[in-house]
Amino acid sequence: MLRSCDRSVSVARKDVAPVWTRSFPIAKEPTTLGQHLKKKRFMAGMRQKQIAAKLGVSARTLSLWECDRIVPAWAFQPRLIAYLGYDPFTDPMLRSPKRNEPSGVAILSPDAPITVGQKIKDFRLKSRKTRRQLAVEWGISSKTLWGWETNRRQPSESCRKRMAGIDL
Repeated sequence: MLRSCDRSVSVARKDVAPVWTRSFPIAKEPTTLGQHLKKKRFMAGMRQKQIAAKLGVSARTLSLWECDRIVPAWAFQPRLIAYLGYDPFTDPMLRSPKRNEPSGVAILSPDAPITVGQKIKDFRLKSRKTRRQLAVEWGISSKTLWGWETNRRQPSESCRKRMAGIDL
């Protein structure tokens, strides 16, 4: 007969993912920003709360980014680039999820603008300003600027003179 033993040995296994990560699907070839973020986090074996603190956002925000429900705003891009080790915002292969900002904020479109509204919007996005910031700079309301960007309205000649730097 063998005597019972009160000792147990536990050894960390590096080749096995933590228990909490085994039930979540991770894309082997990520195609969206959220999939890239999730894969990076899982490969590091860290929880959302830890990565969110590292990035300076809430765990809920990181969750929405990983699920591709929203796209990070301009202010978070340098932190995400440093975290991932590359710039995912210039990769045209990433699919576009639902946005929390107007289209083209996180990934600038390579297409040349055609209409006046597209030119105004392109100028705003390249100057990395919100609609409100640009409207204050030009002395108009953000609703007026929205009307111009969506081609519902056209700027008057006096307003066009205030728009320095745009070839309308």
